Amino acid sequence: MTAKFGCFHTVYENKKATEFILQEFRKFHPDAPYTICCDGGVDYSDLCEKYNVNYVHSYMRIGRRNSGHESGIYGFTKDESLHWIHMFREAARFVKKNGGTHMIMMEDDVLTQRPVSIDPNWECAGFDVPGNKITPQLLQYLKTKYGATPNVDWYGAGGGSIYNIDTFLDNYHKIYDFIDFDFDYILKFLDYRFGWLDLYMQIAYFVLGKDYSINTNLTEVWKTPNFRETDFALVHAYKELY
Repeated sequence: MTAKFGCFHTVYENKKATEFILQEFRKFHPDAPYTICCDGGVDYSDLCEKYNVNYVHSYMRIGRRNSGHESGIYGFTKDESLHWIHMFREAARFVKKNGGTHMIMMEDDVLTQRPVSIDPNWECAGFDVPGNKITPQLLQYLKTKYGATPNVDWYGAGGGSIYNIDTFLDNYHKIYDFIDFDFDYILKFLDYRFGWLDLYMQIAYFVLGKDYSINTNLTEVWKTPNFRETDFALVHAYKELY
């Protein structure tokens, strides 16, 4: 039995890419609860009405900063991360209200090419990338402070990852406090990459005592160049309109 799910998708101004991603997803899941949150960019209300999508327009521009950015920031700041999980909560509430148990983290470069099937037992499910090592210092910190026993020593919860929303909603304040209290320390002393949501969200689920799983729906363009000929339902890094 597959879990009922919805989607959370943050956008800014690339409406052409967003519409294509929505169009392709709706071919397979016309009624799945879907929330778009625009973080301070252009108005997406017309697209959301067209594709039956819940729309939230945020006041705060988050953005993503790669290594070497002039600001010296890598990924999100603590305040941006806290704002992001607030938006994630709004989307999770919408999915739950419509009977869903899980949520896909969609992006403008996550292509849907088959129906998505979700294992109800998944808590946080993303890419199979064992080379993306979490630092030993961070793993030890999680064990010492939170009694966490991560089932993998790497991270991969990027675009197309899937989350159990009951776990998130039931523990929202614990996740909030973890990011609020520990973010700056982890970033400075344990792992400089912590500002990337594909790391901090997975770590948050570890703090809650949950395991990481492989999302068997998901691949990446660079990893599977012939993705059109495969059974993968979700393809990340589809950049033709991005």
